[in-house]
Amino acid sequence: MTEAREVAGKEQVGETAGQIWRLLDQGGPQTLAQLKKKKLNGNSELLGFAVGWLAREDKLDILKEKRSILLRLK
Repeated sequence: MTEAREVAGKEQVGETAGQIWRLLDQGGPQTLAQLKKKKLNGNSELLGFAVGWLAREDKLDILKEKRSILLRLK
């Protein structure tokens, strides 16, 4: 059996949530794909954790736009 390792800690998820919030505040609504390319260097797990954090804090609207997921600040 392999040893489990931590993928991302609360601090890293919180920092990424802050980066996403700032990107949306400065650049307006963006898709998940845009955020993944621009700032997170393709790390979709961390992006998902951070979006979940912001959604739980009621900071985001998560919208379906055609075949994309659009995020915007509330």
